[in-house]
Formats: sequence, structure tokens, C-alpha cells
Amino acid sequence: MEVMNVVLSILLALVCVASAVGDFKLLPQIVESMERLRMPTRIIPALGIAKVAGALGLLFGLSNEALGAYAALCLTVYFLLATALHIRARDTLANTLPAAVLFLVALGALVTG
Repeated sequence: MEVMNVVLSILLALVCVASAVGDFKLLPQIVESMERLRMPTRIIPALGIAKVAGALGLLFGLSNEALGAYAALCLTVYFLLATALHIRARDTLANTLPAAVLFLVALGALVTG
């Protein structure tokens, strides 16, 4: 399962960093999404920081099992809550699915770690 953990961790880290860049740039689609979810847009940069921290934890966790497990756990909770917010707001499946898929990827990294 080690190979699967490495693949999932690197994949999730790359997606988190790419998403965080969008958060830091305050891309219009991200701002619109936060408004649909009834979340204050001022927290968007903090969400980017959380994603970068999780990505770094996953990458450094490849050589430190405890750190990798903790990062995977944190990202699992992050994306579970993101999915729940989309569902609570009755957002479309197209907008909810990315958070749900990332939840499953983070859970996979946690389980295989």
C-alpha cells in the first residue's frame, strides 16, 4: 500500500497547491462559490494557507509517517466539511463533486498511509 499512499499523497498535494493558488488570486469562480455557500469571502486566503499546509504535510510525510497521517487526516476533515457545505447550500452536483472526490482521495491517503 506504500506505492498507493505515495501516488495519492502527491496527487492530493498537487491539487491542493493548484487550488490554493486560485484562493490567493481570489479567482472570480472561487469568490462566487463562497458566496453560494454563504461563507465570508475574507476567509478564502486562509483556506489557501490550509491547503498549502496540508500539501506540505503530505509531501514531508512521505519520509515521516506520523506527519503524513496527520496531514491526510486534516485534509480529509477539510474536504468532508467542504462537501457538507456544498450539500447544505444545495449546490449543484458539478460544484459539489470536486470536494467529494478530494475527500475520498484524502481518505485514501489516510487509510494507505
